[in-house]
Amino acid sequence: MVFDKPFSVSVVMNRRLILAGKLGLGLAASIGLGWLAARGLDWGLVQDSFANVSVSILTLGVVVFVCSTYLRAYRWQLLFVDETISTNRLFIIQNVGIGLNNVMPIRVASEATQLAILTLRDRIRPSTALATLGMERVIDVVASTLIMAVAFFLIPEMDSFTLYVWGAVGFTIVSVGLVRLLAWGSTGVQAIRRIPALAAFADAVRELEKQKARLTLSTALSVIYWLLVGISAWIIAHAMNLDISPMTATLVIMGTIFFATAVPAAPSAIGTFEFAMVYVLEIFGVSREAGFGFAIITHAVFFLPPTIMAAVFLPREGLTTAGRLRDIVTNRRAQNDAGAA
Repeated sequence: MVFDKPFSVSVVMNRRLILAGKLGLGLAASIGLGWLAARGLDWGLVQDSFANVSVSILTLGVVVFVCSTYLRAYRWQLLFVDETISTNRLFIIQNVGIGLNNVMPIRVASEATQLAILTLRDRIRPSTALATLGMERVIDVVASTLIMAVAFFLIPEMDSFTLYVWGAVGFTIVSVGLVRLLAWGSTGVQAIRRIPALAAFADAVRELEKQKARLTLSTALSVIYWLLVGISAWIIAHAMNLDISPMTATLVIMGTIFFATAVPAAPSAIGTFEFAMVYVLEIFGVSREAGFGFAIITHAVFFLPPTIMAAVFLPREGLTTAGRLRDIVTNRRAQNDAGAA
């Protein structure tokens, strides 16, 4: 027991150092990539790209984007087989998580927040909530890979992304394989059964994996979701008189979002988002000045709605401080103990 305190202090210090390192890496990546995106720009031409933006068309782009996120919430709702929760509720939970993720220095808040709200506020079983969140990500990977594979044969410029397309195909195969492994392991691997939490999660994945019709519909809705996101980006481009096709806009925004969420960055992926979009648009023949202006406006349209929703709804969920979260957990346990008695 003599070593408990020094050991605890050491663990806390190590965690803080790791966190500081991640923060520093993200900030450095945002500054560096943002500088690369803005380097050598003719700022007069950038200003011109903002000057003639149609507010009415831009508003339509925002509406289409919000509609796409509601469709995404409905797709998520389909994955709840034995639990009852509304699409409206999931729409709020999803955007609260994404919005909080936008302002957090370490981008792991989205799933953690959604999981906390589902289990503590909506009384969804943790294994079920985690399984639906994980399956959502797998379905997103499958749907986006399908879109990229089709585009690969239709758009000549996609030759520049051959390596990325094959990488996406490989990642999709691995992701689907992991789902099958978990579903099989829930009954065939004793090591999984020895860990109650892992066994419950594997059981939830197995039950969800059996729902072929729901998974097929969810995948189809995911394809539609990404196409709607691309259409919203195309509408924004149209509002700025940027001449790109809807399919090009879809590929550009998909690539930008995946890059911006995968690479360490400052809050809201500032810098990394602009770099990815400018780089991809340049491959499709769009000038860096026009691409940079488009990136700024698209970034705002895609990041502001969920961030505003998080600011409005997160306080109502009672998860704004560690103390309030602890109170919710304590009350939940007390209710469970009373029910068991």
